[in-house]
Amino acid sequence: MQLLIEREIEAEARKRIAKYSRDRYYISKYRAAFKKRTGKKAKIAPKHTPLSWDFHPHFDPRYCINHAKFLAKGIWASLQAGIYKPLKSQRLEIEKASGGTRHIDTFSVPDAVVAKIFMNNLRQRNAKIFSDSSYAYQLNKTTLDAVIRLKSTITTETMFISQYDFSKYFDSIKHDYIEEIIGKSGPFLTTKMERQILLATIKHEYEDRSGNSGVRNRGIPQGNSLSLFLANAVAHSLDTELSMLNGIFARFADDSVVVNRSYEDALSCADAYHRFSERSGVSINLEKSSGIRIFSDTPAEMAHIDEFNFLSYRFTRKGLDISERAILNIKRRCARIIYNHLLLHPKRTSSYSKKRIGRGFRDWELVTCLNELRAFIYGGKSQEMVDKYLNGDANLKNLSGAVSYFSLVESSAGFRALDGWLVSAIYRAYRARAALLSKVGKKTVKSISEAQLISGSWYKLEAFPLETQLPSFFTAWRASRKSWLQHGLGGINPQGMGYSY
Repeated sequence: MQLLIEREIEAEARKRIAKYSRDRYYISKYRAAFKKRTGKKAKIAPKHTPLSWDFHPHFDPRYCINHAKFLAKGIWASLQAGIYKPLKSQRLEIEKASGGTRHIDTFSVPDAVVAKIFMNNLRQRNAKIFSDSSYAYQLNKTTLDAVIRLKSTITTETMFISQYDFSKYFDSIKHDYIEEIIGKSGPFLTTKMERQILLATIKHEYEDRSGNSGVRNRGIPQGNSLSLFLANAVAHSLDTELSMLNGIFARFADDSVVVNRSYEDALSCADAYHRFSERSGVSINLEKSSGIRIFSDTPAEMAHIDEFNFLSYRFTRKGLDISERAILNIKRRCARIIYNHLLLHPKRTSSYSKKRIGRGFRDWELVTCLNELRAFIYGGKSQEMVDKYLNGDANLKNLSGAVSYFSLVESSAGFRALDGWLVSAIYRAYRARAALLSKVGKKTVKSISEAQLISGSWYKLEAFPLETQLPSFFTAWRASRKSWLQHGLGGINPQGMGYSY
């Protein structure tokens, strides 16, 4: 075990150094892009290592690599003696997209390694104990597995849908309830050492950027691998109770959907959620929890819904579709790419590089913009490769990209609409770019029609043939759909960017 800890300390430290190197690389890449697009040199930002590395030597990956053997020996000795205690964590406050903030606790390199090793052991040993309807942070389970399970329940019969979401799930769990769950007489297979590590981790000390410190007395730390095991372990009693009732449910962390055939069964499931809330100390989020609703296309005597969202999918009586929130986030990502390439530098610096605009290639910024959009939409595949696959002249598997996650969607309408939006967005952005360039010295910038944007015919530099046709969400969905039908979940990347929407 000591040798394993030593190897993992070195690996974790190198991962943190690699992240810092990537950040430096993107700064360098931005400086190069700035010079190319404006003809000016970017200001040199002061070069320094992350402030978090100065928090304690054990947070500095360079120190940890040089002292990995010594650190591993000390960690292993404390684990054997049953006195292991993680160092004070660094607490960050992150704004949530839905409003409010969440706390993220960053642990030292050795403590992150301990959490990773024992989380993997606990998860593997208890994999068969967890409910089949629990999908978050489980081995060989993805969000798409949960979507597929729920999809199989959509029938023409009368159904009652209940959605439940917990308020600040990670932050609210009572520690005495966690101790009961992971205790020796609890439902999970844990060793004395593992129980000591789990309890020491949930009661860790922390310090925020303002220097305020404290000790966690409730909840589990977001930012620690052991919390992934605990998040499921805490809800195990709820899963067990629901599995003994009539109905089908799918749970991903604190987000769950229950499907019942009768109102009485739906009430029994609702009671199970309220009992779990009282036991665990986690409140049900009434704003995000729909309560019991009849799932139907027409109004009924009691409250009804004709659709609901789960894991970025929209469930309707007719089948699956992409959720409005997912569509909005795809548009935001594309809009950011378009703005950064076509409008950012002319607006920020009121200048441009004359070398980037000329005969044949028209505008290199439009070329690079399309390249990045294509990488986002096709997951790094070229237009030629995707077209060959759709024509049966090539084979692709494990497809990724903006819409590969939505390969279960059977209707193309949403993706065709996204294509229409993308054409309009680039057309309007390029017109705005032309107006900006005319103000800063370029007298005339020829317009590009929507038809030319779609076909890529505006690019005429034969010496450097490039793919300049507009990438298509519809084409990407067709390829993902085909791969899904041919290979199942092996044909797409089920951990793709979809659920992040």
